[in-house]
Formats: sequence, C-alpha cells, structure tokens
Amino acid sequence: NQTCLCVPAADEEEDEDDEELLRRTGNFVASSDRLPSGVLRMKKCLHANSSRPSEDRLTTVQFHPSAQVVMTAGLDQSVSLFQVDGKTNPKIQSIHLERFPVHRAQFSRDGDTVIATSLKNKMFYLYDMMEGRVTPVHTVRGLNEARVKEFSVCPEGGALLLTGTNGYLHLLTLKTKEVVRSMKINGDIIGVAFSHDGSKVFVNSEDGEVYVWDMRSSRCVNRFTDEGCVKGTSIASSPNGQYLACG
Repeated sequence: NQTCLCVPAADEEEDEDDEELLRRTGNFVASSDRLPSGVLRMKKCLHANSSRPSEDRLTTVQFHPSAQVVMTAGLDQSVSLFQVDGKTNPKIQSIHLERFPVHRAQFSRDGDTVIATSLKNKMFYLYDMMEGRVTPVHTVRGLNEARVKEFSVCPEGGALLLTGTNGYLHLLTLKTKEVVRSMKINGDIIGVAFSHDGSKVFVNSEDGEVYVWDMRSSRCVNRFTDEGCVKGTSIASSPNGQYLACG
C-alpha cells in the first residue's frame, strides 16, 4: 500500500520536483541499528587474498551467500576461495583454468557451485566446491551465440540468464545445460536485475530504455525510459523490491 502526501504548491520549480519525488517514494533516510550516527571505529584488516594474490587483474570478488568465504577470479585464469577471519584469511582452494582468463564468476544460489565465463569462449566452467570437481560446458543446446560472457544467476536457483547479442536474453537450466526460452529487447543489453522474488527481470538497454519481463510467461509487461540518460551502463534493484536504480 502506498500513502499519498498532500503538500502546498511550492513557489519554485525545484521545490515542486522534490515534493513530487517524495510523494512517489517516501523518505530516503531511515534509522539504522547496524550503522549508528556519530564516529565510526575502523581498523585495517589483512587483504582477503593475501595467501594467494592474483597475478593479473581481478574481475570478480564475491562473498559466499551463507559461509564466511570470499571468492576471487581474474585474468590469471584462476578462481580462488578464502576463509575470511580478518587475521590470516587462509586459502581454502584455488583452481587453474587453462587458457581461460575469467571475465565473470559467480556463486550459484545455494553456494555449492561457481559459474565462470571468459571473454571469447562459448564454453563456460562449473566448479563443484563440495566435490572439488571442475566441469567444462562446451555445448548448450538451443544457444545460437558466438560466446558466453555476461550472465546472472536466477533467484530461484538452478538457472542462468545469459546476455546474448542483438538484445537477446537466454534462460539456461543448469540441470540439462539447454536454453528453455529466450527474450529480446530493442538495442544492446548493458544490465540485468531481478526483482526480490525472482518473478520479474529488469533489463536496461544502452539507449536507456528499461524493459520489465515476467519470468513465468516470458512476456514484456512494462517498458519505460530512464529520463535524462545519455548512455545506459548499469541497473540494480533493492532487496525489498521498492527501488530500481539505473546508471
């Protein structure tokens, strides 16, 4: 439910714009128990990957969804896991992917698997952390793309949303390694964000147009323009489902 706030008309145009924004979204600032006001005490901790620094540029740093573990991956063709305690940060495991500089790596929804893609490969890797097994996926049925580079892990788990060329998005199931359906927007895709429950996906184009897709029906249910956008670069949604940020 949304509450409308009635306010007197402002004298200046800027005030009117501010009041209109507040009528639509409410206040931005709220109190926090974890981040109180005043002076914050800080201390410098040991580098997370100090036990195995990367030999080339890192492209991914991600915390595990449930364990106190951080993953790093990069152009040195490796994926590494570290136990983060702030004191020694010991390395848990590190894998080397031959001739495969990692462009993007991400934990699966359950945190048991790491998915890794490269820059110019159609194949990608699945790293089962429980069994320590690395599986190359060379063929994806129903995927008509020259390479697999950008992807997002679906919130419900068990599926990836691959960003293709010419505005295509492909839904891939990890169980069967096949594309079950595809969606298309106008222009090139530069960012993808899921709603908090995974029922919708927001797709930002390079032209600043945002498409809202229903994941169950694969239909575009809404479309709007990011006003004032010169060139779209990113998109993100808040965990509570209230806000959508377009860069």
